[in-house]
Amino acid sequence: MRRLTVFLPYIICIIFFLAYTILSVVRHNHYGSFGFDLGITDQIVWKYSQFKNPITTVHHFPFTSIFTDHIEFIYILLAPSFWIWNDPRTLLVLQTLFFTSSGIAVYLLAKEKKLKEFPSIAILISYLIFFGVQNALWFEVHSLSFATAFLAWFIYFLEKGSVKWSIVMFVLAIITKEDIALLTFLIALVYLLGNYKQIKTKKFSSQSKLALEFMAGSVAYLCGIFFIYFPHFTHDGYRFVNKGGLLSDLNPTYFWDTETKRKIIFVSFASFGGLPILAPINLLPWFGDLAHYFILGHTVPTAQDFYMHYRISLAPLLVWPTIIALSRFKKLNSRLVAVYILLCALYFQYSLHLPPSYLGKSWFWAEPTAVKNIEKIISFIPENASVVSQNNITPHISHRDEIFTLLPEKRGFGKNSPCGKNVCNFLSWAGNPQYLIVDTSGDFDIRHFLMNKEDYVDAIQNTEKAGVIKEYKRVGDAVLYKILRKPNQ
Repeated sequence: MRRLTVFLPYIICIIFFLAYTILSVVRHNHYGSFGFDLGITDQIVWKYSQFKNPITTVHHFPFTSIFTDHIEFIYILLAPSFWIWNDPRTLLVLQTLFFTSSGIAVYLLAKEKKLKEFPSIAILISYLIFFGVQNALWFEVHSLSFATAFLAWFIYFLEKGSVKWSIVMFVLAIITKEDIALLTFLIALVYLLGNYKQIKTKKFSSQSKLALEFMAGSVAYLCGIFFIYFPHFTHDGYRFVNKGGLLSDLNPTYFWDTETKRKIIFVSFASFGGLPILAPINLLPWFGDLAHYFILGHTVPTAQDFYMHYRISLAPLLVWPTIIALSRFKKLNSRLVAVYILLCALYFQYSLHLPPSYLGKSWFWAEPTAVKNIEKIISFIPENASVVSQNNITPHISHRDEIFTLLPEKRGFGKNSPCGKNVCNFLSWAGNPQYLIVDTSGDFDIRHFLMNKEDYVDAIQNTEKAGVIKEYKRVGDAVLYKILRKPNQ
């Protein structure tokens, strides 16, 4: 029994790793992943692995360095993995591995704070099953998922007093995504405030001095990135800034002014049974994380979303105060409270119908008919050819220098209208690709087409009538076209 107890947290992390890996890989195999964002990330990591400049062509801003969008050095560190398995699924597996492994940091933190075994296991499961975690690991690959794993380890090593490893995790966290330094600053601040007696007497321990150094390093990194690099070394500046500037329009009501934001706040606390509120100081990083999306970045709609990847970083920021609350109030460090935490986590798993529930659905495992058709069509594309691709096909052929996202649109025609009207559904893309690949089967929808299916099919037909593309190969609804000229000529 004791041996099982020793290995149980590792077994739990392995189970979640397998579950999340299966979910993301099967989704990708069935052409459910997108050029935005897996295709972008995959192309960049592939280019790093080939020692090429990180120039993205999949992005809305093609032929630009990825460093004009985000500062994500983590992808340089991941690039050697493509020397072993040169496939976008490598990134899906690594993302899941990094995050689920951070569950060990959560468990060790609970034990460091003298939590009993059952509450420690309950908190570990709640961390791994948190709604933000599930949505992020299901939805593409993002640097934020890796950064969140490093944050969990950073908190643990900081609390444990391990100088060397807390520095390592601090550095890894802030270089993984440009805004994570805000969270490392707040985490270090909370740790410092926890030693208020030292602050009062001005007799700082080496650990408190380290926290101050982390705070200073975080501020320096943030200032360097947002006030020096983006304004002066990129063409457009920081793309996610408010119109009046990074620190403009800071209305505190933006924190809760929509139903989605209020839902995020409620479910965040309720997923851990409301216990984080019993350690309010430790909630500062949680507040800062949401505030920088809801207030600083309120003009970016996707950053306010409940179901996308942005909420994964809340997981360690809610686990930390939960653990502190149970360690501070001894009566909460009990089997009964552990059951309560698990029930709360499982309730939201059920009520929100989160991704692991898909594993029990026949539709999830059924391979769409389109898969074999697309794979056959892909085999006709020359290895080094430049291609413009349907959004969900892009991640499967993104190991090339030039692959562009197909962007259907409404276009006005003064004369020679291919649809006989002034405005037609039409296709557009960047660059000078040689081939166009699409699949219009009923297995896909507006997320894959970037337009409703009827208009999308119409756009393809109009573009062909206009002499821009010519059918080259067809397998079912999957079609490879040769591109004869630019669509805007």
